Amino acid sequence: MKNTLVRIASLIIMAVSFIAFIAKAPAFPIASENLLPWSVWFTLSVLVNMIVWFPVMKLVSFSLGIIWCYAFIAGLVPDTSTASGTVTTLDWTDPDAVAEIGLGIFNGKGQCAACHTLDTSAPKGRCPDLTDIGINAANRVPGTDAKTYLIESLYEPSKYLVPGYGKIMPEVWKNPIALTKLEIEAVIAFLQSQGSEIDDTPFQEPIDRAKAETSAEALPPLLSGDPEAGKKVFIEAACISCHEIIGLENPKAGEGNEDFEVVTAPELTEIAALNSSRYIEESILKPNAEIVPGYGAVTVQSKGITYQGILVSQDEEKIVVRTKDDDGTEQEHTILLSELDEESIEDLTNLKARGYFTLTVTPTDSDTPVSGEIIEENDETVILKVGENTQTISKTSVKKQFKGTTIDGEEIVGEHISGELTDDFIVIKIDGSEETFDPLFDFEEGAMLLYGIGKQLYVTSPMPTNFPDDLSVSDMANLLAYLSTLTGQTATEETAPTGTVEEDME
Repeated sequence: MKNTLVRIASLIIMAVSFIAFIAKAPAFPIASENLLPWSVWFTLSVLVNMIVWFPVMKLVSFSLGIIWCYAFIAGLVPDTSTASGTVTTLDWTDPDAVAEIGLGIFNGKGQCAACHTLDTSAPKGRCPDLTDIGINAANRVPGTDAKTYLIESLYEPSKYLVPGYGKIMPEVWKNPIALTKLEIEAVIAFLQSQGSEIDDTPFQEPIDRAKAETSAEALPPLLSGDPEAGKKVFIEAACISCHEIIGLENPKAGEGNEDFEVVTAPELTEIAALNSSRYIEESILKPNAEIVPGYGAVTVQSKGITYQGILVSQDEEKIVVRTKDDDGTEQEHTILLSELDEESIEDLTNLKARGYFTLTVTPTDSDTPVSGEIIEENDETVILKVGENTQTISKTSVKKQFKGTTIDGEEIVGEHISGELTDDFIVIKIDGSEETFDPLFDFEEGAMLLYGIGKQLYVTSPMPTNFPDDLSVSDMANLLAYLSTLTGQTATEETAPTGTVEEDME
């Protein structure tokens, strides 16, 4: 009779425990619970059944016990699977556990690892390496702490662009990534853990999700075409000579071509998974609009020496330029931005677009030059960072300077008063006195009127700019259709891409 009661009680406990499991009740003891959770009761009932029941029931209980052991072990694994689900709560009593969740999102749902690296020795990614970002974030923008910088960078990626990188990071709170506030908090905790302490202070989102457009702008392609025909264009237009696609063989591999120089270009196997069709389209028609880091061509001068090659990397203090000697030997040169030579500026239009990052000018109402880093610019003004302050300069209120070398070899530098280089005479103020010159007969070629001087770092794409002229509309449409299929899964020689651009974007 006693054994029967024990058996019945154990069966009831097992049934209740199973119901608790189905109801997703907590499986392990937590401080807020007065009773043991279902997992403990279930384990006890299994042990009792194995002792007092008949052999068949003992076997059943043993099997259930083994299943429970697997469930127990799986439950011990930290809940970092949120990369494929939604975070519903964060336990800030354990910041490291929150950071672990953030790591899962970083590598999974957030797709951060597709472009960012966490190893300075790893190959350069499409976006900045985030090693020690927990420390570095505090030094990126004066007056902005690390957490604020990370928050604003995630919600508005184009606000703080790291030198050398373009506007390619999506707003991760929008579709298709669509991170929730809790998920973004976890990612921020993970990023802060990279070299620094985690700040668990609550913050308000800088956006209104109820009113904001929650889907990233999806611009439809301007053209549609045949992907299979586009693959032929990719090969015949020599794109394959510089770009690699896994599974697509270059039929002219090893052959020389005098019409173009073979250069290293970004690998395109997953180009459609990482970028929109509009970005791909712009990269062909306007290759200098956004240049992938590590692939831009640059010519700079430092201490009188000219370096011409590939811009390997760039940060706030220095650049690394790879040059190639006549014998093919490659060298990398680390050049401080502060050591770049200043160049003459003959007009003040589109300074930042032309690569100027510093400017020295003399306002018309002053004899003292103003020099600083270019912060912002429009058609009328340019804002300079001068020391710890900023100063707005009107482009139309800047003294014009003259610079030239006389036929006797004397260098003349002074303030331009009147006259142009094409006139019969020009008046220049030198050391406080005005002097008149004949531009045509008094100076060698190369005399110029300039508005200031500045340091320039102008990066261009080695990709030819003649594709809009050389490709027909049909070829361009087909090429875009093919590139839009390159998601890392369909870009193989055996699997021919199918469908239109619109179909592949769905």
